[in-house]
Amino acid sequence: MRHFRKLKRYLLPCFIATVAGLLAFYPLPSRAMGPPGVDSVINRSDKFYDVSVAGEEHVWVVGYFGAILHSDDGGKSWSRKSAGTKNSLLGVSFASEDEGWVVGEYGTILHTKDRGVTWEIQETPVPDERLLKVAMVDSKEGWVVGTYGVILHTSDGGKRWERQTFDEDVVLNDLSFVSATEGWIAGEFGTILHTTDGGKTWAPQNLDGSDDKFSGIAFRDSENGIIVGTGGVIYYTQDGGETWLRTNKPAEDTLMKVRYITDKRAFAVGLRGCISLTDDGGKNWTGYFLPFHYTWLCGIAVTPGGNGYFVGNSGNIFVTKDKGQRWTSYSELGK
Repeated sequence: MRHFRKLKRYLLPCFIATVAGLLAFYPLPSRAMGPPGVDSVINRSDKFYDVSVAGEEHVWVVGYFGAILHSDDGGKSWSRKSAGTKNSLLGVSFASEDEGWVVGEYGTILHTKDRGVTWEIQETPVPDERLLKVAMVDSKEGWVVGTYGVILHTSDGGKRWERQTFDEDVVLNDLSFVSATEGWIAGEFGTILHTTDGGKTWAPQNLDGSDDKFSGIAFRDSENGIIVGTGGVIYYTQDGGETWLRTNKPAEDTLMKVRYITDKRAFAVGLRGCISLTDDGGKNWTGYFLPFHYTWLCGIAVTPGGNGYFVGNSGNIFVTKDKGQRWTSYSELGK
């Protein structure tokens, strides 16, 4: 079975682990996307993989070819930051308006304490792996997941990153922590991991032999969570993952990430502009469409006040200021 799983990885690689490589070279015309009269730093050739928020106004986006973008006005305007790398940057997490971390290809871990003016390279224990997602619960405690079962942890703000014990050879795509001690990880081959001791131990949560490839996971508290993956699959839990219930899926397109925007409302985004919406905590889902948007989205972030952001291919950044009632393209936001 283990050899079969390895074979499946090479035949059907997980989209998140390969999106930077597979989609990076699609020929797209470069076209400014800013509001009329504003010199835009965002182009159609940009590919954005993740987004993070700090407070209500500070937003960070990372992507292909070392892209790091920052907005300090809730997405109305953006500036590019240079971290001195051309590696694709796949995950971002800010613990405050000033301090954040970025991860990516070749074990890249970057850290800033001055809102991206300067970046330091933090030592990585896995220089050959793709680091796909980072979650910092504060300025000291944080976790990173990636290819080949990589789970990294720091308790000192990244001065030292240590690999946590997990022996399975699977791609781990996303993680969600509700405190410094309790969190979940989602990955391929139906992998769901849960810790209540800050990652010292990880216990699998099973889905009756499911082989689904999970790409995104979100918990709003220690009981309620949602997980999404290939083929538009969606599960939800109301008991901390002791049981996961499969629900309807509005579309067959792979869903990449999911996030709560209120206690009951959550959005999931994915390939071909696919967006799914629930208003009852994950029990039922409907399709949600953005006008004239047909390409992939793979990052979501939500502020404590309910401002939300989608990011993805072709330099797309979508913003909501009303908890998801209406989503506006960055290129329309300043009009």
